[in-house]
Order: sequence, then C-alpha cells, then structure tokens
Amino acid sequence: MVGPSGAGKSTVARALAEARGLPHYELDAMFWAAGWRRRPEGEFLADVAALDRTAGWIADGQYGAAHPVLEELADTVVWVDPPRSATTARLLRRTLRRLRTREELWNGNRERPGSAVQLLLWAHREFPVVRRTNTALFARMQARAVPCLRLRTPQDIQELLRKEQA
Repeated sequence: MVGPSGAGKSTVARALAEARGLPHYELDAMFWAAGWRRRPEGEFLADVAALDRTAGWIADGQYGAAHPVLEELADTVVWVDPPRSATTARLLRRTLRRLRTREELWNGNRERPGSAVQLLLWAHREFPVVRRTNTALFARMQARAVPCLRLRTPQDIQELLRKEQA
C-alpha cells in the first residue's frame, strides 16, 4: 500500500489486514531505528525481502528504495491517493495529536516539535513526487498484470473495506 504522508495508508492497511486475517507491516517500523536513526539500507531491504517468507501480508509505506523488492513480492498494489489538501489536514491533525499525547511510534520514537514542522514541509514538497513515482509504479505493475487499485476518496476506501468485510 503506497501513498503520500497523511493519506491514510497505515489505517487502511491495518483494517484490510484485519479483515483478511493477515499480518500488517509498516515500512516505517522497519526503516526507523531508535532515536530516529535510519537503519542501514541493506538491513532495511533485507527485512522487506523477508516478507516473502510469510504466507500472506499487507505492507504500507512510500519508500522508493523498497519498491524494487516489493514489486517482485506483491500480488496487488493499493495506492491511497486523496487530494493534497486532505493529506495536509490529516497529517497536521495526526502530528498535533502525537505531539500532545507523546504517542510512541516505531522503536521508541516520538514526534518532536522541530521535526514535526520539517515533516509537514517535506510532505507538502514531496506530494507531486509521490504522484509521479506511483504513476510509474502502477504502469510497471499493470504491465505484469498485477492488480492495481487507486483509492482517491473516503468513499473508495469505505467501498474496499465493505467488500473485504462481506
């Protein structure tokens, strides 16, 4: 499951994994070590490649370095792609909530005020890059006859989850 920051990838992936009885993996948890240190790329990609050894799974994250590995493993690609205004609003609410509650994220990490501002600016700047990246990803996967689903609205997401829970 791919999409820009604040799109709702993890929320949708968790719900889909629960509906299907599959494990859910957040690439953020594989990528970030304690203290917001990036894990060495080789270790990160080895963990991503290890997903192939499980019976089925749902992973979410927008890590370009992982795309080649995931492209070989995935049997379906879901792109959560709401408008930038929606992702910005969702990311702002989520970040403020995490700052207020001191919610633990991955490997003991928590949002920090300075990095939260950087995250919001980065997400705004990266939005068109993510769109181009995922358009190309869909083209490659569709050329290999891998099903691709693009969710643009809350109704699209609700419809997918309704079908899965039926």
